[in-house]
Amino acid sequence: MSRKLILSSNSQVQVSGVKNALDEAGIAYFEINKSDSSYPGILGQIEVYVNDTDEAKALLVVKDLINN
Repeated sequence: MSRKLILSSNSQVQVSGVKNALDEAGIAYFEINKSDSSYPGILGQIEVYVNDTDEAKALLVVKDLINN
């Protein structure tokens, strides 16, 4: 099983919202935080991945969240 990137953002608020929405939808996720701890929200990205079997459902969750 491979993981698929569904979100890359430098906004911790946006990432938290997506993670909460994925939790509510029962979708497991994996986060990689590449942001610089000295400059959070400015340098680097936070990436959220899901299993490839959950990709389509997760993308719908993210789309609904971002469009609202």
